[in-house]
Amino acid sequence: MSDRELLDRIAEQPELFRYFEWPCDFDVTRRDPVEPGLALRSGAALTPVAGCGAGGSYFLADGASLLYASSEGECALLAGSLRTALELMTAVPFWKEYLHLSPSRRARPVAGVLAELDEELSGLPEFDPARGRAAARALGLAPGDRVALLTGLREAIDRTAPAHLLHNAAGDPYTVF
Repeated sequence: MSDRELLDRIAEQPELFRYFEWPCDFDVTRRDPVEPGLALRSGAALTPVAGCGAGGSYFLADGASLLYASSEGECALLAGSLRTALELMTAVPFWKEYLHLSPSRRARPVAGVLAELDEELSGLPEFDPARGRAAARALGLAPGDRVALLTGLREAIDRTAPAHLLHNAAGDPYTVF
């Protein structure tokens, strides 16, 4: 399935849309960029594909990699493809919590951090793993190895600068999460 087909399927199927809107915070109906005039330092094309509840935006960069930009001037490369980013969201719907961990906590072994986040969020019904598995099946995604996907997110964040670093219209760079 192409990126466009994946995004269209999420938009067209109410249960899928609700899952990605929350808990994943990936709303495919909000395609306005977080601010006008954003550009990649590399000059590569940016295509907005979704927004988040706090006003941030998701972009396809170079037509492939998925980049997230917050409304607070932070950005991070999430994955080398939309498909991989959606696999992350279906396996680890609270992936955004990882972005906000302290650098020392993020540097710890991913399996341990994942177990801690699982425990912190286990009582919340929106993080029910069955919902993520159902969303993955509906999109034809393979069930992801959660540790590998979160490790991939950590590695993608580390690759954000310099090529995927965002700059606003005034030329000011975003900060990497």
